[in-house]
Amino acid sequence: MNTTTNSRDGCGSGDCDRTDTSEPTSAGVTRRRTLRLGGLVGAGSLLGVTGTAVDSASAACNRPDEVIHLEYDDYNSWDEVYWLSNGDPDNLSFVSSPTNTGETALQLRIREDDHWGASTHYQFDDGLVELNGRVSFALNSNWSMEGRQPSNCRLWNCAIALGEGSAGGGVPDGTNGWSNRLYVTSRETDPEGPFHLLSNTYHMSDDDGVGDHDYLIDGEPYALATPEIEPGVWYDFEYYVCVNTMTDGEANDDGIVRYWLDGEPIYERTDVRFTTDLEDNIINTTGPVGHYGGRYQAPKNLYAYYDDHSMALNGTFESRSCGLPAEQSITLSDLLDWLRK
Repeated sequence: MNTTTNSRDGCGSGDCDRTDTSEPTSAGVTRRRTLRLGGLVGAGSLLGVTGTAVDSASAACNRPDEVIHLEYDDYNSWDEVYWLSNGDPDNLSFVSSPTNTGETALQLRIREDDHWGASTHYQFDDGLVELNGRVSFALNSNWSMEGRQPSNCRLWNCAIALGEGSAGGGVPDGTNGWSNRLYVTSRETDPEGPFHLLSNTYHMSDDDGVGDHDYLIDGEPYALATPEIEPGVWYDFEYYVCVNTMTDGEANDDGIVRYWLDGEPIYERTDVRFTTDLEDNIINTTGPVGHYGGRYQAPKNLYAYYDDHSMALNGTFESRSCGLPAEQSITLSDLLDWLRK
């Protein structure tokens, strides 16, 4: 059966010493259902009238179904925002210092000689094919990765399709989950920092492996820059993940992962095969995570902080270039023909 797919664009500072966690949190969690628009229905709705000329196609390009800004100040507990899949709920708390903006940030602790802090998830009950997210993060001022070189620590679940193929050494087969996560790493750095970043993706690998560790270091194939992460400093991280298209039931190698740090592009892949199921094996969750090492543990109590988490669902925050001249006048028929390419 010939399967067609979604059309899409080819596309701070502060003192971050540790803060004691608050009392244990409750088990409740708030979920939000997302609005989903088919590509052609969405384009028609935006234009409003068929067969008429429009000044620009950019209005129909990458406009999200919904934009969500999570104001931590508006919640009493972290588990009103995220749910927990791994780790200890006592390792998570809202704190009043340090913060990036507002009065509240999320603190995540990884205890000395342990792997797990916690893995949290903001749930998209209907699933997404495209996610643009932003979050501010900081490491505590005395963050250290001594004891093993290099050491890696997971900081953020950028996009996850839940399933056994998404983590823990699972092998994605196109139907059983996948993931992209951001890490901080001591690779090619001093164990006391500044540190580098790492993108880890569980995807359908040509060699039947679980995916790739892509270090954001000069000379690595997908690195656009070599960011240096200083303990005690807030950074604005932005990520964009879009699932691959399909042809004749096969996954095309055109899934996208992009990162920016403080507004500068730092990482890009446009060749990932995530899924062969565009209904049930797409983006389910995103959120804060702390997991240190693999067969090695945190050398001391470590604390990461998060603030200003925002998400654009099935689109992007700003209009990205759609590959058409900005002032070009086109008909709806022309636009639909371009979207089908």
